[in-house]
Amino acid sequence: MAKSTRTAKQLQQMLIQRIEALPGLRGQQTDVHRGGVIGMQSEEGGPNWTVRIVTDRGTHRADIAQIIRTLQGQFDLEG
Repeated sequence: MAKSTRTAKQLQQMLIQRIEALPGLRGQQTDVHRGGVIGMQSEEGGPNWTVRIVTDRGTHRADIAQIIRTLQGQFDLEG
């Protein structure tokens, strides 16, 4: 079954909305805010977009990564 598609801007807005709903993150700048959504080569059934990493990987948050993975499973980047 094909996933619904969204533009990079729509995906970024969806991500930001979910991130800012997490405790303590409202108004905080993340890679989603700074780097945005970018397309990538997808493997069969895999995501065709990701978030550009612009900060130190040491600031990686598992809860934000889970939000990204969840949306990657639901939506493809509009081509």
